[in-house]
Amino acid sequence: MIPEHVMRELRYIEVETTRKIRNQRVGAYQSPLRGPGFDFDEHQPYRPGDDVRRIDWNVTARLGAPFVRHTHAEREMNVMVVMDVSRSMALGSSAYSKREALTFISGSILFSAISDQINTGFMAFSDRVLLTTRPKRTRGAAWNVLQQAWDLSSPSRRTLMIPAIRELATALKRMSIVFIVSDFVTDDNVLESTELAQLAAHHDLIAVVPEDRAERTLPAGSGYVHLRDLESGRRVSVGLSSGARDAFASAARARREALARAFYRVPMDHVFVPTDASPVLPVLSLFARRKA
Repeated sequence: MIPEHVMRELRYIEVETTRKIRNQRVGAYQSPLRGPGFDFDEHQPYRPGDDVRRIDWNVTARLGAPFVRHTHAEREMNVMVVMDVSRSMALGSSAYSKREALTFISGSILFSAISDQINTGFMAFSDRVLLTTRPKRTRGAAWNVLQQAWDLSSPSRRTLMIPAIRELATALKRMSIVFIVSDFVTDDNVLESTELAQLAAHHDLIAVVPEDRAERTLPAGSGYVHLRDLESGRRVSVGLSSGARDAFASAARARREALARAFYRVPMDHVFVPTDASPVLPVLSLFARRKA
């Protein structure tokens, strides 16, 4: 059962996202992907493998070489929220744990999509897919999946994302916007995998990465801090010297930059969301950027 303090925040997020989506509704979603549709994007020279049915014969005749007409993908599509519920999500150094923050982020996406009349599905994973629902467009369905996801417990000490990516590739029959809500700390190299690249070729992927303060900086004070990996159980002690703080912060920045570069290579859009801040504004900014 979702705790009352989390329910209060989710109710606020539902009201806030509904209000903001209503105020910014200036057009339908515009996918950055090309695909079957009617909205013109650009002409490009024909290349072997291009669909010959898309050759624009008027332009071809005018320029003396075959050109293909590209269009934006259809605007009417589904949203899929893919949520990491592995054991590491229990981390929390602010008012909320990372799991609570992920629940708020997922709720914000679900309520935003439903307010914008978009069918929304849900998937939860740890080292395997633990929960999946078909896309729906109702408030009750959104609340139901949030409750189901909260009640899940990971049976494994590992985090694997590729099984979820493979299931998405099979289950998604039409072009979808896929929000992957995870810190991307996994035991498989998912960002370099062919499975993720193939999924990105057919769907619009967006990484929503929660960042806990404890992952960016060491706590104030002197002496030592004792740390435990929530998945492996491994324990280490870290001295709270200025050098250790600098090294820790530098490593955190390097990982963030490496993640951003990996997202661009896939390619997939991304946003980093601090767990001690509201998830509503970053998510709504993403939706606003995709308005025509």
